[in-house]
Amino acid sequence: MRLLLNEQMNPRVAAELQKKGYDVATAEGLGTRGARDAEQLATAASEHRALVTYNIADFHELVMEWSRRGLTHWGIIFVSEKTISQRSIGPLIRALQQLLDELPAEDSLLNQAIYLIKV
Repeated sequence: MRLLLNEQMNPRVAAELQKKGYDVATAEGLGTRGARDAEQLATAASEHRALVTYNIADFHELVMEWSRRGLTHWGIIFVSEKTISQRSIGPLIRALQQLLDELPAEDSLLNQAIYLIKV
């Protein structure tokens, strides 16, 4: 599975996962920093990447809209501040690494949304 970290994610998360051999991009790296949520999801979809975000409320609505319209995305991974703080990148890296190891196929989360849990 390939990931796109939404812009509120610490870029060190992507850098650490890349060092471990995972295909992880950032909004800034793909030139979508500051773009609307719909554009972020469209970029992730066009790149065959699951989108990782703390922005649960907005992306939940967007995923529902995409489902109603029959649009395909490669997954949304919601991260709750209550579970994994944005300030604690170690737990976020470990949780994403475990997920990537458990679901290596590119289409593992095709048209699905999940919540990341702390490991």
